[in-house]
Amino acid sequence: MRLSERLCLLLNRAFPKRGIEGRGSPGAYSEAQFHWAEKNYSLFSSSIDLKGKVVLDAGCGPGGKTLYYATKGCRSIVGVDLDPVRIGHAQQFLRAHPDVKVEFMVGDLSKLDFPADSFDVIFLNDVFEHVARPLLEQVLQELKRVLRPGGSICMEFPPWTSFDAGHLYDHIYIPWCQLIFSDRTLVNVLEHMQAKGPEIGSSSVIDHYLELNRITIPEARSLFHKLAFNIRVFRHERVKGIKLFAWWPWLDSLLTRRVVAVLGK
Repeated sequence: MRLSERLCLLLNRAFPKRGIEGRGSPGAYSEAQFHWAEKNYSLFSSSIDLKGKVVLDAGCGPGGKTLYYATKGCRSIVGVDLDPVRIGHAQQFLRAHPDVKVEFMVGDLSKLDFPADSFDVIFLNDVFEHVARPLLEQVLQELKRVLRPGGSICMEFPPWTSFDAGHLYDHIYIPWCQLIFSDRTLVNVLEHMQAKGPEIGSSSVIDHYLELNRITIPEARSLFHKLAFNIRVFRHERVKGIKLFAWWPWLDSLLTRRVVAVLGK
């Protein structure tokens, strides 16, 4: 074992294990998503109203967030995800909630099977960081195509400088581990741990980490400007509400846990 791997394992013991909801089964994860979505929705509630709206949950995963959005009075809502395994879990979760009207389908966000101007609101939550870099522009352009004039794309995502942007919090508890250690070190440590994540999709823990596009705050803002979005909201949700050091971009980027954005057409 390399020295960096030994150091990572040693440091990892110094940090407390994080208790995260939704572990144990796909159904438990969907249920946790439903509860997480309440906080997620509050990030956008001052900018949107779902009553009577046609809504797309892009990258819906196992469906918990989609079902929560459906409780906000949508006229209709559809959840789309590229992974058929996740869509299968979403449909199973929906069967346990027969009073909720939601449609789930397998679909590619870079080429959606919907006419132009189909949706009033599009959610893209905890998804943006997973879109492969070569597809980022294409996905955003496609979402803009299916968004109605005056509609809103609501997203929140961890920039690569966030303390937990590596999505390894089930196994590696070191904040900013993705900045401290190389990919090789982290992958080897995960293999040593025989790390397994919540069984909600077809990707392994290592695949899930390596697929991250590592987008930063300036890159995201620049991309939204390039594609001529109306940037209605672009704010930093900092660690425990920290507001100091906002004038120092480098430190501010480290303390930003999530970027919240609302984009208009």
